[in-house]
Amino acid sequence: MTHQKIIHFSDKDLDGVSCAILSQIAFSNQEVDYRGVTPYTVNQEVQKFLEEELTPDMYVVITDVSVNNEVGSLIQKKVDQGHVFVLIDHHPTALPLASTYEWAKVITEESGKKTSATSLYYDYLVSLGYLTPTGVLSDYVELVRAFDTWDWDATGTVQANQLNILFYMVERDSFIQNVLGRLRGEGTHTDQFVFDEVESILIYTEEKRIDEFEHKKLKQMKLIPVEIDLDEPKTYQVGVVFLEQYHSTTGNFLCKNAEMIDFVAMLDPGKGRISFRTIREDVDLSVIAQHYGGGGHPKASGCSFTGVTLKAFVYPALRTN
Repeated sequence: MTHQKIIHFSDKDLDGVSCAILSQIAFSNQEVDYRGVTPYTVNQEVQKFLEEELTPDMYVVITDVSVNNEVGSLIQKKVDQGHVFVLIDHHPTALPLASTYEWAKVITEESGKKTSATSLYYDYLVSLGYLTPTGVLSDYVELVRAFDTWDWDATGTVQANQLNILFYMVERDSFIQNVLGRLRGEGTHTDQFVFDEVESILIYTEEKRIDEFEHKKLKQMKLIPVEIDLDEPKTYQVGVVFLEQYHSTTGNFLCKNAEMIDFVAMLDPGKGRISFRTIREDVDLSVIAQHYGGGGHPKASGCSFTGVTLKAFVYPALRTN
């Protein structure tokens, strides 16, 4: 690679950070500048970067998040000028971007499996010869994919969920450095990604705490009818709860244990965001989230607090408390 610096914008969750970890392994001879963003901040961050920092020696990677049409157009102008960009995402709401720009690669399913940004980026790096596949690398990538797509719940791959628990328990840089060491094969010759004894104890303790936490949130959840006008008005039975962590696992738990709801809306006032989860096949949360200015997957999506979402979800939850 002729570029001296890798600028990597990626989400701050396990899938997004794991993409940045792969960059550090693939481009070990170059400087890798990981910039954590969210679906709600990526457009502003990328646009500012384009206007103030971009230089010809930079290779720009965007993973696990997408950009809007305005920023996409700005990126294309830079590509036309000779700059190198690649965007890799797996969210259905990003598919229109891939049909417009060659540098945007969006795949939601591959070989009958749901994809994650990490699995797509891994395949991309291997295909270009930047990464050499190993057993431990492939194992780690599959754990991340299984958790992010929720396949672990169906297959019983609890280690995928435990990896995500560990991710949120330890300091982020420590997590990255520990994972990097294992993926590079430092101090071990195993073909599998395994937890050490201290990590296993931490995970076990946290699993017990999460179980208590989920049952507490089930009691706190309020059932609220919400009318949403997509092709036609429809009233959904929504479980609404204030929740600032463990949206994926707790959201799934709430859906499984409250069969009367169509989906759960988890309100995070600290971040000004709402996370949606469902286990129903007849509810497409990516469409519902898009209706509220957000996006995501059919069974896991989100949006920001706005006047509309406050009226639909937050105020009714406060009135029923």
